[in-house]
Amino acid sequence: MKINYKKSLKLITLLITSILIATVSAEVYNYMYISGSGQITATGLEWELGLDAPGGASISGPTASVPMTTNDGNPRNYTDCLRLKNLDAAAHSFNISVTSSTGDIGNFTEFKLVLFDASDVQVAVLDLKTVGSEATSLSIGNTETWRILFELVPISSPTTNAQVDFEVTLTYV
Repeated sequence: MKINYKKSLKLITLLITSILIATVSAEVYNYMYISGSGQITATGLEWELGLDAPGGASISGPTASVPMTTNDGNPRNYTDCLRLKNLDAAAHSFNISVTSSTGDIGNFTEFKLVLFDASDVQVAVLDLKTVGSEATSLSIGNTETWRILFELVPISSPTTNAQVDFEVTLTYV
C-alpha cells in the first residue's frame, strides 16, 4: 500500500484545524444579566393601637393582639381600641370576618367588634361569639384611618375569669 503523504498531510492539517476551531468555539461565552432587589415597603393596610387600647395590646406585623377585660357583670366598651390604616394613595376593598371563637361564650350577652369609617360612621358590626359573622365588600379610601370599637357585655352573674378567645381575619386587595 502506497501512502500519499501529500493527501495525508492535508487531512491531518484539516483535522488539527477543526480541533482548534472547536476548542476556541467552546471557550466563547455569551452573557445575560438580571439586576434586581427585594425591598420591604410600608404599603397596604396596617393595624394601629387606638387611644384606649388595653394594657398588653400589641401589634406584630399583620397581627394585632388585644387582651380585653370587664368587671363582674358590668358592660365595657373600648371605643378607640384599634385602628385600621390605609398607607396607600389608592383605596382598598376588604372583607372582615370572625374565623374562630372559643371559650366561655355563654358568659357574654354581647361581644362585638364595631367598625367606623373615617367620617366616624358605623359601617360594620361583627358578633365575636359567632364564627362566620362577617362584613364584605367594604372599601377604605386612600390614606384613611378607621376606628374599631369592642363591646363586651357579660351576663348578670358571669363565671369569674370566664374568657372568650376569638380570631378575626381581614383580607384586602
